[in-house]
Amino acid sequence: MKLIFDWSSSFCEEKNDWRGDEAIISLEIFQKECGFAMAKASLEAKRFSNPQKYVKIGVQMHEGDAVELLFSGRLIAFPIGFGDSTVELEFIAEPDDYQAKLAEFSNYNLERYRIVNKHRLDGNHILFDDLFFSLRDLKNPTIFLEGNSKIFHWDMKNGDLSLSDINIGENNFNVEGGEILQNSIRVRLAREPYGTVNLRVSANWIQHEYGIIDVIPMIAAQFAQHKINSFTDIKSGIEKIFSFQNGYRLAHCNIREIDPTGLLDRFSVLSPDFHVQENQSSDVKKVVFRRFYFDGQLVLNWAYRQKRIEFVNVKILNPSSPHGREKNVYLRLNAIQLPKKYPSWNHFTYYGNSDKIQHENNIFECISPHISAENFEADKWKFVQKIPDALVDDMSSSFFSTDRGKNAIKYAMQKVVALINYSSRRTEIDFCIEANKFMFAGVGDQITIHERRFPNGRIVGKITKMRFIGNADRKIIKFTIGCRSADLSRNFDRLNSYEIQIANDVNRINPADIVRKIQIENSPEEQIEMLSRTIASNSSELKRRLKKHATKIRLFLHPLNTTRVITREITLPDFEMEQS
Repeated sequence: MKLIFDWSSSFCEEKNDWRGDEAIISLEIFQKECGFAMAKASLEAKRFSNPQKYVKIGVQMHEGDAVELLFSGRLIAFPIGFGDSTVELEFIAEPDDYQAKLAEFSNYNLERYRIVNKHRLDGNHILFDDLFFSLRDLKNPTIFLEGNSKIFHWDMKNGDLSLSDINIGENNFNVEGGEILQNSIRVRLAREPYGTVNLRVSANWIQHEYGIIDVIPMIAAQFAQHKINSFTDIKSGIEKIFSFQNGYRLAHCNIREIDPTGLLDRFSVLSPDFHVQENQSSDVKKVVFRRFYFDGQLVLNWAYRQKRIEFVNVKILNPSSPHGREKNVYLRLNAIQLPKKYPSWNHFTYYGNSDKIQHENNIFECISPHISAENFEADKWKFVQKIPDALVDDMSSSFFSTDRGKNAIKYAMQKVVALINYSSRRTEIDFCIEANKFMFAGVGDQITIHERRFPNGRIVGKITKMRFIGNADRKIIKFTIGCRSADLSRNFDRLNSYEIQIANDVNRINPADIVRKIQIENSPEEQIEMLSRTIASNSSELKRRLKKHATKIRLFLHPLNTTRVITREITLPDFEMEQS
């Protein structure tokens, strides 16, 4: 085996000829997971004359074989050691465009994730949810690895970026026990696996409650025969019974006096006879008052916003390590809210051309000027787009009961499964071996050691670190492999079938409960009773007495609490992981 050192004009220069620009006395190459390979070379000082920025190191396994590229890199600094006979240099296999490669990887994955409709669960995969991240985080490629079993792998030959499984290597190299250098095996516990992880996910948003209600039927129900009436004209009084209250407004008022004759005979239009004795004479005069009847609409528009916080708790169990560590993981989603750019559609409101509103998870543009009625009139609006938001419905009383919410739970659980899966790589084994058969094994590969002292006579591990050390006399590689206690990879697919049953309970105001109480003062019946007890000397006095006891309507509305925070705790069934 022969090592060849050439200077290059660029990183990963394409060439078929190898010159052997420098004579290598010794070479050391080191790389670990997710890192760039480093090389340290000792060169003959007498041939060291024209250093350049980049270097290529190749290996010729046998005389006459083609030279294969082993390492590409750039010079880190001018000689770290400069003796009479040797020059020591350090190189790193970091490509000049590594930042661009990271950005390209990030953008590719971000676009791939974002083409999925987040309001629908994907049948095959649980994709990441950007509610867990800020906009700055989304530019970081590592976030796309947190919910699976992948890690970065930088190729030390050409600087390419790819993904490597945490437990399974791209290539498998078989090592017989006799090939391992004597007394070089070291077995140690890398970490204690997680046996139980308690996951807690929280979401917070502002719930928007709104609606309309016509209170006239409810007021009429307080009167005898269910018809608003009085011996005093209460039309103006009805219009004034509603004053602005927190969260409420008068959307529409149309009170009119009606003639009940001909509707039903039971509606009397006159009061009973009342007697007055004028001027202390013996003559008794009869006085009759007219009864007024009213109908129409008194529409209240109510709306308010209230803070909501929702917690989901679920326990993920690892039966392969029932006595392993217990860990608590708390994940908080970004605040969930509907976009503020467009107002919500409202009743009895004027809309002009090009006005945009949001209604039922959609954004609409007005195409016909109008005053809105009680119900949304779709023919007067043009659909623009769906509201691009997590909650979809701002009146929802539960985020986690939505498809997007369930997907967020599964993604959080997937992050925990990935954490448990990584912790299952509990054992690390170091050993040294002659380099001739394993020169091209790297941190993207795995090794199977066939040795009688291991259970079942073999053990499989992913290469986590490698160190090549070579000189003219001997070339060896020291490998560190991580070995898992159980294969938990199937649980990523099992999460898709995990049942999440969350009731979207109605913690909102029912329109029927908006009116807490209606109080009628001096009803017609009370007016009649009052007048029958009144001793009046003339009809004018009786009229004044009636005016002082005019019918009044008082409306008491349900208080809308905008400061209280509604908190909800949800506990889901345990998720017990399985071994493949």
